[in-house]
Amino acid sequence: MRFLGPFNLTDKAKFLKFSYLVTITLLLSAVVLTPVFIRHHFLLFKKYVIQEDAVEAALIIILLLIAYLLSKIHQKELKKIREKTRRLSRDNSNLSSKLSDAFKYIGGVNVQIQEIRSIFCGLARYPTTENELKQALVIFSQTMLGIVNADWVLIRIIHLNKLRTLKEHLEYRANRTLSLKGISNKAIAAGQPIDGNSLVISRRDNSTIMVACVFPKNAIDDDEEILVETICRQIETLYLIFIARLYMTPTFLINS
Repeated sequence: MRFLGPFNLTDKAKFLKFSYLVTITLLLSAVVLTPVFIRHHFLLFKKYVIQEDAVEAALIIILLLIAYLLSKIHQKELKKIREKTRRLSRDNSNLSSKLSDAFKYIGGVNVQIQEIRSIFCGLARYPTTENELKQALVIFSQTMLGIVNADWVLIRIIHLNKLRTLKEHLEYRANRTLSLKGISNKAIAAGQPIDGNSLVISRRDNSTIMVACVFPKNAIDDDEEILVETICRQIETLYLIFIARLYMTPTFLINS
């Protein structure tokens, strides 16, 4: 079936209107000129003669009936065209809305891809000193604040067996007030909710350390949580590599 776009429907409506006006004009002209054409009696049968007035009246009635039927057909066709136009406008509005949503989704996906790329490609080398490790945590925390709209983020590396803090970094936005209450490692390790804050942790069953990120928000959405948890895993891996490299240094081996 051939699809009729808005322009085709408009052209069809104009043509229908034009043809209707021409036809009605011809019919009305015929009605007006009927007395001119009908000038004599008509012999229907040998015994019956139709008077001139009767013939004129009958022809006028027939022409008016034709004009009425054409008017009805014209109105019916116009109604169909209007319904198609409204349906096409509604479909066009829905498609525009879906297209806008698709562009927003694609834009969001592109942002997430950039964030994921920055997570895995943000560091050119593994940290070998405490200062380099601190700089790495700064980069990761700033990336998190780019993902989650929060005033600050707390990164804490916890030893699970002793529930002791191994490393901690707090990053907050400029000109933002900081209201950080006591957050216990025991509560974090148990996965207990922290009042007014959101907690994201690295989840590895066979690891002796845990990386936890705390945000001053009641909730974060699923996409943000996935990205932040990925960063937590990266930090955990990075810290384990840092400790392993530290233990394998000649100074450490000589002292041990």
